[in-house]
Amino acid sequence: MNALRRGVRNAFRNSMRTIGVVVILAVAVSLSISMLIARSAVSSKIASVKSSTGNTITVAPAGFFGFSGGGTPLSETSVKGLLNVAHVTAVQASLAERLSSTTTSLTSPTPTGSLGGFGGFGGGARAIRVIGTNSPGTSLVGGANGGGTEKLVSGTSFSPTSTADVAIVGQTLATANSLKVGSTFTAWGKSIKVIGIYTTGSTFADSDVVMPLAAVQALAGAANQVTSATVTVDSIGNVAGAVTAIKTKLGTSADVTSTQSTVQNALSPLNSVQTISTYTLIGSVVGAAIILLLSMLMIVRERRREVGVLKALGATDRGVIAQFVAESTTFTVLGALVGLVGGVLLANPITTALVNASGGSTGGGFVRRGAGVFGGSNGFTPPTGGGGGGGLGFRFRGLGGAFSQIHAAAGWSSLLFALLAALVIAAVGSAVAAGTIVRIRPAEVLRSE
Repeated sequence: MNALRRGVRNAFRNSMRTIGVVVILAVAVSLSISMLIARSAVSSKIASVKSSTGNTITVAPAGFFGFSGGGTPLSETSVKGLLNVAHVTAVQASLAERLSSTTTSLTSPTPTGSLGGFGGFGGGARAIRVIGTNSPGTSLVGGANGGGTEKLVSGTSFSPTSTADVAIVGQTLATANSLKVGSTFTAWGKSIKVIGIYTTGSTFADSDVVMPLAAVQALAGAANQVTSATVTVDSIGNVAGAVTAIKTKLGTSADVTSTQSTVQNALSPLNSVQTISTYTLIGSVVGAAIILLLSMLMIVRERRREVGVLKALGATDRGVIAQFVAESTTFTVLGALVGLVGGVLLANPITTALVNASGGSTGGGFVRRGAGVFGGSNGFTPPTGGGGGGGLGFRFRGLGGAFSQIHAAAGWSSLLFALLAALVIAAVGSAVAAGTIVRIRPAEVLRSE
């Protein structure tokens, strides 16, 4: 116990050296903790993106391209049959139709031509888009055509199997037509009841009508037809096999694409950050151990006479080694405590800087839109796999925005790592010094004096 106390006191015998060693160790520990937290945050984001976007497959009629039309609608029967494909867990289908002034009592709030290529339907205003879906919910992942997140501001949704003539309308469209929950409008000669109103923050996306798939099929005379489907696979690793199986099943009647390659390309910067943080973490721990090792060797050489005297007075090698181990542990604990604070404070800025430097802040791309206009089948939640809406054109899946939202936060694992790193560094730093102490002979030291 006396040896341990002497070791702790000896750590403060030379204040300048103590400060220097502690600061250097703190920098190394701070860097290692920052890298650990960054690696954890990036790994979590990679897993999140893969689980929410990378495991979906979009199926659309061959040649179909949003408002440009083209292609022959797929049959709902064949789309439902995709549930029998291995590893497919869900299929979301939709049918996109348009309402003009001759087929509805609604007035479009968007003038023709104000939206570039998406306008120009004649009559002074663009046609109103109607999306029939079997996957209602509260939010559109990414928003319609680049819009924001859909939120139901009033009313309720409808069930996936509903056949009722009901609709959820965008807030812009509702305002332009003085609609509220309980109001009715006509479409295809039928009275449609408004059961909900949603908002996205996008005028274009807020001008749509969302209805049960079966209802739109019946009203538009499109029985058993769908214009888009999003297939969810159980894991991103099974996407390629599922794409092949779906292409074989549907043949040339459908264009089958997956988000896998897009997501993998977009995740490349994060994978680079993950690799960099891993190597930096290892390097900083090894560097801290080397720093302490050299410091302890220098201290042992300086106190060679002191060690010889202690041994001459009866101190055992074990006791002397314990004294120096206590001293090195004191250095590392102080360095770890300071480094822990620094690492926690710097983790988020370092993570952001690494992601931006790797190009992650601008990741993303245009991905063919899927079928699930509104998220999951109950409540207003996005579908697993993040299916988009309606199959109309393309939407920007903002992976770059997701990367900018990476938040590095310290947890108990960081604290445990700091403690473990301190113990490892102290052990390595004391190992060679201990061998030097054992070789010191009291008689030789005293004779040289």
